[in-house]
Amino acid sequence: MKKIICAAILFLGCSLGSIAQIADGYYHIKNAATGRYISINDTDPSNYPVSQSGDVNMAGIRTFINYDTVSVSPSCVFFIKNLGDGKYDLISQGSSLYEMANKKLPINITPAGGGKYTIWGTYSGITKYLSDGSASNKDSWMMNRLEETKYWIPIPINTSDEFIGIRPDIKTDGGSYWGTIYAGFSFRLASPGMYAYYVSNASGKGFTLQEIEGDVIPFATPVVIRCNTANPADNKIEPVIGAYDFYHVNWLSGVFCALSGVAKHFNAKEYDPVTMRVLGTSSEGELAFIKAKPENLYNDLYLRGNKAYLMVNPGDADVMTLGGYTPDDPDPDPDGINNIESDVKDNTLYTITGTKVPEGTTPSAGIYIQKGKKVIIK
Repeated sequence: MKKIICAAILFLGCSLGSIAQIADGYYHIKNAATGRYISINDTDPSNYPVSQSGDVNMAGIRTFINYDTVSVSPSCVFFIKNLGDGKYDLISQGSSLYEMANKKLPINITPAGGGKYTIWGTYSGITKYLSDGSASNKDSWMMNRLEETKYWIPIPINTSDEFIGIRPDIKTDGGSYWGTIYAGFSFRLASPGMYAYYVSNASGKGFTLQEIEGDVIPFATPVVIRCNTANPADNKIEPVIGAYDFYHVNWLSGVFCALSGVAKHFNAKEYDPVTMRVLGTSSEGELAFIKAKPENLYNDLYLRGNKAYLMVNPGDADVMTLGGYTPDDPDPDPDGINNIESDVKDNTLYTITGTKVPEGTTPSAGIYIQKGKKVIIK
């Protein structure tokens, strides 16, 4: 089992006698020896318990060798944040790794010359360094014993050579390319000709797309992207620093992580064919949300990480095409939420899929049904 001190994932810090400042911003983190990039695939704090000796199972953090993979992976995007006093945090997939370790282990980064850094932390008087696996042409996992792979290069993300792009999920018969993304950072579309949409309503056999207002798609907003070509380099996005809000009802949802079958690391959401649809095409080659096939899923069972999926009501069609509501839905709610008839006429709350919210439970922010009407809880 590959282990490394939990401090080694939290990131950044101090040079020999003075503070080595790394500017707040978005980075890819590349190993100087292997050329592989760090990717966060598990953000569940309970899967990273720190032992008395300072070790932790790090199999939820892997490294990718192929930049074609890295360039389309939100899991490889890190926000480096200066905490002051030469300490830093590493934020990815919507999670602060400093918070994830219960604020025990702020990380140090020490310059090693030539643009390289060592990434290290101390716990219980023991100092350990973050290292990649042995050099090879394969993806790997985090290590803590290889001296030759302990040097890292933080590379600022840009819109030229160190870019992030969208790889389309489908191409319609009309020649249009479409993809989805659920990112742990706010971003703007960087390539001309791209468009971002949310699903404003969905029911029966159809759904409606609404173009995103403004320049920025806020953090953790699942969207459908109309792309230019099949090449991610033609579909670039640019991470944006700052807080942005999304106030619209969006029938899209998403998950950050999709990891199972890795030593003591599981962070995946099982696909539910009753209440979920994934992006695809109809039998006529039109843009659609469809009931997933095994090849649409991770390990044939789970939703793919950093992708959006459509939340639907039980009984909605297996294939839902663009164009809004259908004649089979005679009385739609204009905001895209079906009026779900409840046989309980009190103040009981139901999710949009008809699940009763237990009494005494404080519901999280989201869309609910109460007395047959839509209720938005913020």
